[in-house]
Amino acid sequence: MRPSILVLVCGLLSAPLFSESFPVSKPEQSGMSAERLKRLSATMRAYVDRGDVAGTVNLVARHGKVVHFDAQGLLDIDSKTPMRNDTIFRLASMTKPITSVAVMMLYEEGRFLLTDPVSKFIPEFKNPKVMVVNPPGSDRAGFKLVPAIVRSRYRTC
Repeated sequence: MRPSILVLVCGLLSAPLFSESFPVSKPEQSGMSAERLKRLSATMRAYVDRGDVAGTVNLVARHGKVVHFDAQGLLDIDSKTPMRNDTIFRLASMTKPITSVAVMMLYEEGRFLLTDPVSKFIPEFKNPKVMVVNPPGSDRAGFKLVPAIVRSRYRTC
């Protein structure tokens, strides 16, 4: 997932919650750059303009204060209803962005290196296998499991 999409998803998830419970401050008062936050709005506007999304709502909070809260594009394309800061979204598959943020927080705390193998933390991943199609002409039809390290010799599924 691209970082800007992650920011969008996190903003969409948290916008209704944060808008009610946190005070607002100017970005510079919280150590943020208003100029850089304009880049976030410009990036989201580009997604809307390209038709990648109909509209966006993004929120940035720092030190318990909302420093950027912006809605762009349309809530409903057919009726041309504009997106609002208090728009409620149906969210699906939020496990990946939430887990990614949690993992990166642990990384920032120095709990692991990005080069650490997953098996260091989950031993069951030490010797992974992949399913491959049995080669043509083989006496066995179907699939078989092979070590993931040598999978390049097989056509993977």
